[in-house]
Formats: sequence, structure tokens, C-alpha cells
Amino acid sequence: MIKKTIIEQKKENTLFIILFLTSLILSNLGIPGIQDPAIMPNYFLALIVTFILTKRGDLNLYKLVIIGLIVDLFAGQLLGQYGLIFIGIYFLAFIVNKILIINSEKQLTGLSIFLILFSFFILWASSKSHDIFMSFNLLLLQSILTFFAYLIFRAIINRFISK
Repeated sequence: MIKKTIIEQKKENTLFIILFLTSLILSNLGIPGIQDPAIMPNYFLALIVTFILTKRGDLNLYKLVIIGLIVDLFAGQLLGQYGLIFIGIYFLAFIVNKILIINSEKQLTGLSIFLILFSFFILWASSKSHDIFMSFNLLLLQSILTFFAYLIFRAIINRFISK
């Protein structure tokens, strides 16, 4: 396993902080043309899935819990909800990487879609309202927009952090 230099670690952590603050701003702003806030992509899920799958930012369980609590303070319904989701994403990605060999972009894309859908399931299961009558089209649209946010974050990470 190749060790990262201190400069690379600082670069990754700085990029994570910048993208986290951008996600915080974007989650509180609306997308022009979309009036329903339930359709908004979940930028935090896209960001965490991106950093976990690209193995950037040295995310561990402690950092994910702290990040989850910060997200809960600004955007969550329950305290600890996003921490639980981020830990679930981390463990699921870890287990899949131990069982399967993810080599191609198609496999990585499929895993990212699975993790995003898994995240929405945990978000729904741990929500205060347990709105089981949420429209499938609404959930599908929100998942697709979150996946596009994931693709944008992945492109930014690949652009600004050399491999």
C-alpha cells in the first residue's frame, strides 16, 4: 500500500472541507426551476460516497460521526441520523471491497448507485415522519439528482487531486 505524503493529505482534506462547505450552501439554496424542496439532491450523501469510494480524505469512523453530527445540526431531522448513514456507507463499501474486486468504472458506478439507494433507505427508515407513502417518482428523481451530484464531486476530485 502506498503511503500518501503530507502535502497530498493536506490537499485532500482542504478539498473535502471546501466541498463540504459548498454542499452546505447548496443544500440550503434551491435549484432554479425546482420548486419542491423534496426533489433536491442530497449533496452530503453524494460527497461522502465520493470520498469513500475514491479512498480520499482519510475518512474513518470517528471523522464520519463528527461530520454526520455537523450535517445533522444544519440539515438533519434527528441528531445522529447522518452519522448512522455515513457509517453504514463506510461499512457497506468496506464489505463490498473485501468480497468483490472493483476494477472498472462500471463496477464503481454500480456500487455508487447501490450506496446512494442504501443511504436513502436508511434516511427514510430513520426519519421522524416515516413517510411510507412517498412517491416513487419523487424518490427516483431525488436519487438521480444525488447521483449527478456524486458524478460532479468525483470529477472535481479527479481534477484537483492527481492520482
